[in-house]
Amino acid sequence: MIKKILKKINFFNYLKYNIILNFSKKVSGLPLANKGLDFIASYSRSNYISHTIRPKYSENFKLVSTEEINKKEFGIIIQGPISSKNELNFLRETLKIYKNIFPKTLIVVSTWKNSFSKKLFNDEYIKISELEKPKVPGFANINYQIKSTSSAIKILKDEGIKSILKTRTDCRICKPNLKSYFLSLQKTFISQDSMNSRIFASNVATCKYRIYGLTDIMLFSKTEEIELYFKDETEEDILKNYSFKRIINETAVMSEILLCARYLKNKGVQLDWTLEHWWECLSKYFGIVDVYSIDLFWHKYDWNFEQRFVKNYLYKSSRSIEFSEWLSLYNEFKLNLKAIDYKERFVLDKKNNQISKKIF
Repeated sequence: MIKKILKKINFFNYLKYNIILNFSKKVSGLPLANKGLDFIASYSRSNYISHTIRPKYSENFKLVSTEEINKKEFGIIIQGPISSKNELNFLRETLKIYKNIFPKTLIVVSTWKNSFSKKLFNDEYIKISELEKPKVPGFANINYQIKSTSSAIKILKDEGIKSILKTRTDCRICKPNLKSYFLSLQKTFISQDSMNSRIFASNVATCKYRIYGLTDIMLFSKTEEIELYFKDETEEDILKNYSFKRIINETAVMSEILLCARYLKNKGVQLDWTLEHWWECLSKYFGIVDVYSIDLFWHKYDWNFEQRFVKNYLYKSSRSIEFSEWLSLYNEFKLNLKAIDYKERFVLDKKNNQISKKIF
């Protein structure tokens, strides 16, 4: 009899933690979401599974910012393609949410001319920049990103915006009062080059063991620094003008690596293409922002595994560098990251003009 009761208790406990049917039920005193057609079913014998719930639509997003920041201090770039109705709807809702959490903030959406981009709205604070695509996309469409971002930077610069948060059309920030947070990071962590500001990047896709692997998903800095980072040059010209080979020390000089390496060279930094120098550059010229601290949602590449870059307990280290590690580098503690013999390596297939990658 007791065993039967215990089995029933275990069964109901299983249901409680592994099947969620009502998102509007109060958890720790507050509901998680509005009532709707929602459910979660999950089970793992050897892992703990947790969930993050964010509203898809602005009508269910009630957070607001209360900070008071001069509108010239901070601007936002949302850069990238709008290639489908789903991408359009995601961006539309993002812009509506940003009205709440980034009030009276100039936002430039920089994208390519198509039928979807024409359905976005301009107003006093939202500017839609529709461009013709460059004829040559470059490896991983790098020429597209440089062109669209540099164009948006010019718009913000002409408006006298002092600092820029650069994001993408497939990203959404969901936390209020962040303008003061980013400006506080800028004020607190002075660059090695005191005449300029360091660039802050998200921890997601800023890879610890990828040489000069600063992400381009989210960047924040003074307008002049972001302008230098996305200087309007084609990939072909960058490789030629900066004497970059396609592969240097098993590192592909492409995409975000190309942008980071070029930026450092323009700052007068002598590159030696080692992990040790990459970590040194992180401490001197860059900063890391954990995405959970700004509630950034990246709606791409296995997005339902949200912590795929920062949480992996099967390896000795995660791929991304987090704020806690960066802070130790900044304060010159000896993290001895080299003790873990990891490095992201790239191989160029010249015949097919393809680059393959081995993470660890």
